[in-house]
Amino acid sequence: MEHFLEPSGAVKHSFIEDCHRLGQLIYWHKQGNYSIQVRQLNQLRWLLINETLQSVIEKRRPARLLFPHLQYLAKLWQDLEGPKNILELGLGGGAIRNYLQHTYPDSQLTSVDKNPDIIHCYKRYFGGDHASNLHCFDAQQVLEQNNEYNWIILDLFSEVDAPLFLYKHLFYTKLRAAMAKDGLLFINFLSNHPSQLKQLEHLLITEFGKRPSIVKIPDYVNHIVMIKK
Repeated sequence: MEHFLEPSGAVKHSFIEDCHRLGQLIYWHKQGNYSIQVRQLNQLRWLLINETLQSVIEKRRPARLLFPHLQYLAKLWQDLEGPKNILELGLGGGAIRNYLQHTYPDSQLTSVDKNPDIIHCYKRYFGGDHASNLHCFDAQQVLEQNNEYNWIILDLFSEVDAPLFLYKHLFYTKLRAAMAKDGLLFINFLSNHPSQLKQLEHLLITEFGKRPSIVKIPDYVNHIVMIKK
């Protein structure tokens, strides 16, 4: 397994580029132009949507983070006070959920994904034994339930293009309303063009009245965006 990992413990670019043809296919679901795969090789198991890598875990240590952007998020979180309530919007293979459950066992974590097939894959293949507070909802629905969260983690990308509502003011109004006093919003934002990031930044400045922190992950299209209520 080590030849797929960088010294930092993150998966290598070569793995990300070839993962749709590496290892053994253990789950496949196709509907129209949309397909989900789960593949594994030795201790690595990963989820792909339309051959785009979403999550990868180490089977014996599912709480270990193997993507550079997730490792960066973990470093941010380590310097913060542990949250009481966390909302995760977008499940994927559950790498973030597994990490949060392991690292903050006293926190109340709610994970939401609108795709029941993704939830099925998480429960069956990615450490989903602790599947309480895991809901099949649209992200905007759960924000309208009048709950408050110390942290909201937004990771709603199945491929490079973001859902259209991520560029609408109303969505960020709902997000801010669901944040507790001094709550924090973290966004894993994939941007291939600077205009997309500028649009997100403008939306956040308009809604929160301040400029967000934006850090690009070197050699990746991921940007980690953070803003405080």
